[in-house]
Amino acid sequence: MALVAALNDWNLPSTSAQGARQYEQLAHALRVAGNYLYPKDVTSSRSAVKPIETPDVTTAFQIALRDGRSSSLYSEFLDAVESRFYLIIRDVQRYIDHLTLVEEEDDQVGPVMIEMLERLAVWQRAWGVPLRAFHDPKLIGTFTQVFHSLLHSTLSPLFPKYLLSFLSESLASLPSHLLDPPTMPQLFQSVPVNYHKVPPPSPHLSRLGIFPRYSGTLSKVAYKEIEKIAREEAEKGWDTRRLTRARQRVGDGVANWLSGMFEGNESAQAALRPMFSRFDYYLCKCFFDIRTDELFDIIVDFPDSMAALEDLKECLFKVDQRLELVNKLNAANLKRLLHPGAETKLVLSIYISTIRSLRILDPQGVLLHKVATPIRKHLRERSDTTKCIVSALVEGEELGDENENAGLIRDGAEDGMEIEDWSDPKWDPEPVDAAPEFRSGKAGDIVSTLVSIYQTREVIVKELQVLLATRLLAVRDYDAVKEIRIIELLKLRFGEQALQICDVMLKDMADSKRIDDHVQGDIKSTVHPLVISKMFWPNVPGTSLCLPSKLLKAQQEYESAFHHFKPDKHLRFLQSLGTVHMSIELEDRVVEVEANPTQASIIELFEGQDILTVGEIKEKLKITDKLIKDGLRWWKEKGVVREEGEGEGWRLLEIAEDEE
Repeated sequence: MALVAALNDWNLPSTSAQGARQYEQLAHALRVAGNYLYPKDVTSSRSAVKPIETPDVTTAFQIALRDGRSSSLYSEFLDAVESRFYLIIRDVQRYIDHLTLVEEEDDQVGPVMIEMLERLAVWQRAWGVPLRAFHDPKLIGTFTQVFHSLLHSTLSPLFPKYLLSFLSESLASLPSHLLDPPTMPQLFQSVPVNYHKVPPPSPHLSRLGIFPRYSGTLSKVAYKEIEKIAREEAEKGWDTRRLTRARQRVGDGVANWLSGMFEGNESAQAALRPMFSRFDYYLCKCFFDIRTDELFDIIVDFPDSMAALEDLKECLFKVDQRLELVNKLNAANLKRLLHPGAETKLVLSIYISTIRSLRILDPQGVLLHKVATPIRKHLRERSDTTKCIVSALVEGEELGDENENAGLIRDGAEDGMEIEDWSDPKWDPEPVDAAPEFRSGKAGDIVSTLVSIYQTREVIVKELQVLLATRLLAVRDYDAVKEIRIIELLKLRFGEQALQICDVMLKDMADSKRIDDHVQGDIKSTVHPLVISKMFWPNVPGTSLCLPSKLLKAQQEYESAFHHFKPDKHLRFLQSLGTVHMSIELEDRVVEVEANPTQASIIELFEGQDILTVGEIKEKLKITDKLIKDGLRWWKEKGVVREEGEGEGWRLLEIAEDEE
């Protein structure tokens, strides 16, 4: 730089006394100005001492500026700044070393960082204030840029880590009314920012050019806090919506903290406003990730988890990661549901909850179509699925409303979806993420969806007939009011023709009551049979059971009275079906039970005989060892018999034994 100045002065006169005085005056002015600008070593100073601009200094700068030497002076100053910057780095290194020692103590990092930033500001002021003598703000701005560039290019690689801890500590130390603001009733659709003045942890963060140089660190702290808020709110459960509260915490805490970092910088404040929208996206993404990881359990807990589904629906709309949701839920289903260890009844129950839950998330049914396909395939391959579906239709509470409020089920309604009506003016195209086999249209009710697991509803109808017959066979006192209601509801779903056989069964119930009333008027029997039309009832497996004489006599008396009433007909009893009300009088007690014919026959053999072996019982009743042992164990649970020992038989307990 000195060489450039010398070349500029090459043509100046140098022979006259006046010229010599001018040279001396200029040289003195340059020397005074240079000394004034020269970067001072303030290592031992706790604060920058403002240099005093004496009249001599002012005059020197006037001469230098008049002679056009400001550029050379400023260039020499910047060269000196670069050459002496090692003083700053050496000073800062002491703080870095100190931070290395105390980094395990979270409460110590902040004070050391504040002191280090203050120290850097001292250096910047000490070297920058003399530039005011130029009376040119642009030169100060250029110096600031050079200072920041030299600082951030020579700072320790550990500085970003300590800055991250410092900023995290600053955010965590916000007042409680910002970190945990009072709950507000509004349903926010984005992060609400209720501006509160939050001072930055150090005023020198902006002055030293920390931002935007380390804006990534600042964002990392903010996003990490958003993750924490999402996790804390999500962990509070599914009983109420949590996303609104999380948004409020982000707005009052993170947004105000970040705004405080740029206090007074209007352009930076304006640039932050789009950042709050990104905060809301990231919050929804965190909530989405948490809730999709929990989605299987949310579905199992439905409808108690309705609030969590509403939050997830909003997050899904925001982040639009439908495929990720499907993949996570399919993986969870494969791991926790679609395996041989899960009972068909459980698989069916969770499938029903899946239908209801995914219709909340996606009313169009695309998500359900993608998730349901492997479940339906798994159910179709199980042999007892039809039985479980029919049981849910007839006996389950969860499908009761479905039967009452839905219409007729047609064959061929694959996946429970209606065929598209192309002439419908409200027709919408299929969603972009729909599979090729997906068909738009109004989603069918859950019963239709379950029935459509099979290509035809006949499989379900036949199983329905069997189950209803079983229930009617178990009816007492011919009171089939509940079964009549069920059949009438099912006719609405499957049609009159499909359940015509059930009408015959109900007619048999009514006829049986009429017959029994007539027979009871003649003989007062304890037998009350259900007389069925064999052709219209499911096949009932036969039995080899031979009733004891007392029970057999009661049947024969009833059969004789029936034949007298209907001479052209004969009764054939199905000995294994029915219920026997028994009152067993023992020495110290009376035991009253409802037993099946096999159990009643076994205990009847003990009348007049205290001990019987399995072989003796088998010889008289003509049934299998398993049926006999099951019956004896049933009476043992009632405290009526006891096993004497291996091969010694079973004893009737006239006197009850004390329970151990």
